[in-house]
Amino acid sequence: MKLAVLMILGISVSLGDSASTPEKATPPVITQAQVDVWTKSWQKRLDLGEWKITTQIVRATDLRPDTLGNLRWNSDNKSAVIKVLNPLDYDLPPAEIPVDIEYTVLHELIHLQLSVLPHDGSSKMVEEKVVNRIGEALFQLEKGPAYHSRTSLAKNYIKPRGNNEASRSKSAPQ
Repeated sequence: MKLAVLMILGISVSLGDSASTPEKATPPVITQAQVDVWTKSWQKRLDLGEWKITTQIVRATDLRPDTLGNLRWNSDNKSAVIKVLNPLDYDLPPAEIPVDIEYTVLHELIHLQLSVLPHDGSSKMVEEKVVNRIGEALFQLEKGPAYHSRTSLAKNYIKPRGNNEASRSKSAPQ
């Protein structure tokens, strides 16, 4: 009888250990549906209702190096595609990834809102600073005092882009 109890306890303990290890190594699951909800919510708040905006979760190879997201738009037909980095390719602690992906969606939508302004080479750095400041203010209002800024990763840098593209950088160029 004692042997049977010990065997059951041993099996339970060993199953419990093996079940918890993969959870620690697996990043949080971000679904396309979650990203779509964030996109629609921020699209509405930024009064971009006339735009048809699609958001895609993509691997790092589908983005420019050292970026967390990308936006391409067509002003003529009011369409835009936002690409956000897949959680599997993030270098952040898993608990911080969902907030960062939502912030990337907001960041790219602010670029879309500013797309009506004239763009030239000299205004790219200024636009990125403005986008980050607006994004941080909106996110602080939405998330409350517990929110801690992530833009220190990219606040002074922007990747080169055309007149209908913007990207959120994740690190400063060397």
